Amino acid sequence: MTQSLVAGSNEIHEQIVDGVAALEGTDPLELPPLFDAVDPDALEAIFAPTDGGTPRIGRIEFPYAGHTVTVVREDEPIVRIE
Repeated sequence: MTQSLVAGSNEIHEQIVDGVAALEGTDPLELPPLFDAVDPDALEAIFAPTDGGTPRIGRIEFPYAGHTVTVVREDEPIVRIE
């Protein structure tokens, strides 16, 4: 099962935890800490706008709680969980 999430009001790391919890049918607090897979602050920083305000584009993929999480930023960050 795959879930794709377009950035909303939540930060990227919150979207990841919430998305995996939804796929697993569990409470987000029941999942292992995301920090065990990736540093949430570093993840947010990777996709933060530059000092000049230009959006950064790129892609990062990592395993978390038995799923592969892919974050792609072009116009908006998109989180895909497989």
